[in-house]
Amino acid sequence: MISPALPPEQLVTSSDLVRHFGLWQERAARAPLYILHRGRPRFVLTSIETMDALCAAHAPDTTATAAPAIDATALLDGMRDLVVLAANDGSIIASSRTARAHFGATVAPGAAIDAVAPLSARAFLTDAIRRVLASGIGDRLDIPSAAREGRMLTLAIEPAGAGVVLFAQDGTPEREAAHALASAHALDAALLATTGVACVTINPRGYAVDPSAALSAMTGLTRDALAMIRFVALAEIDARVMLGEAIERALAGETPAPLQFSLLVNRADPVSVRIGLAPLRNGAAIEGVAAVLVAA
Repeated sequence: MISPALPPEQLVTSSDLVRHFGLWQERAARAPLYILHRGRPRFVLTSIETMDALCAAHAPDTTATAAPAIDATALLDGMRDLVVLAANDGSIIASSRTARAHFGATVAPGAAIDAVAPLSARAFLTDAIRRVLASGIGDRLDIPSAAREGRMLTLAIEPAGAGVVLFAQDGTPEREAAHALASAHALDAALLATTGVACVTINPRGYAVDPSAALSAMTGLTRDALAMIRFVALAEIDARVMLGEAIERALAGETPAPLQFSLLVNRADPVSVRIGLAPLRNGAAIEGVAAVLVAA
């Protein structure tokens, strides 16, 4: 029976054990370390000296089978990250369930860890692993995935005992988001240079989302001011009901016919513009309306 009053420094989750193996290895040398599984102690990590002392009072039973070693795969399977554990010769010892789902047979025990990278990037991964083994200091690397074309992986390589543990994260969504943001900024700059054209996203409450510099130039209002007023207020009074109804149809999933109306301009005469509206979809949800304004 495990005492419920174990000090925190003797309790560790499998995830934290793998991430900071050096720290917990030192603690296990001083006192037994209890490895938690779903919040309950399941394994014990301790020194050989402690094990010898515990077993010295018992005569060996030659008929009994040896107790199984701690299953590294079982420990890693409790982690959400893509994790691969390798020996100092680069051969894989174990991997997490998520890593096996991503890499497949590439991360089978005994396989070479550099095979998680495509041929063009294996030398970079091998060099990084060697640096970690030699220095004991972790390293990071971005490489294409050898298992899934078009996906980029961010790797964190950390020392683990005599070998290394590799944590992989799919960095493709972040890269795609950064590319989309850069493209949006470039498009806005191009529209500003063109003049007379502006794009805007309208949220379900009817306000412009992060108004562009092109819309600011077209209306004569600052971007902060544009974000504080309802989009329909930019139209002359006679056109506001018509514009509001078109926005509501777009929020309902329709693509209304283009509209023409007079756009109010700060400290200047109104200008005639043509506007096209379309629903902004994210999966099955409509999160707003995309609009393009062109000065007539």
